[in-house]
Amino acid sequence: MRFHRKHIHARPRWRHLALIVAAVALVVPASASAASFTAVLKAPNHSPTANKPWRITVTAMRGKTKLKGSVSYQFLSHGKVVGHERGRSFKHGVFHETLKFPRRAVGRALTLRVIVKTKYGTVKVPWAFKTVS
Repeated sequence: MRFHRKHIHARPRWRHLALIVAAVALVVPASASAASFTAVLKAPNHSPTANKPWRITVTAMRGKTKLKGSVSYQFLSHGKVVGHERGRSFKHGVFHETLKFPRRAVGRALTLRVIVKTKYGTVKVPWAFKTVS
């Protein structure tokens, strides 16, 4: 079976193109409003030492406004949740936490997923790491 070039590279007619552009314009604002704030995770490195403190900081801002809300964690291995921590509240846009990882986590490639919830929605921030001894 041979395909003719005109079938592969067919150009849409202008009115079809106008409908596509209108549909995209309606979808973009809905998806942009889903995450109406920014959450940032800062950690000292991607290799915490087992049984030693590893301090993280999470900030939540909407423009220049510092938000309040809650932070919870999920620990993932190969994309599957293997552990979690309940939410803790924060104010003034900043959350600090000191974590310690057990020896059994040494050498495993894990991801810390920080889930930040505010009145403006939920943002999930991943941080890949591997615990060292």
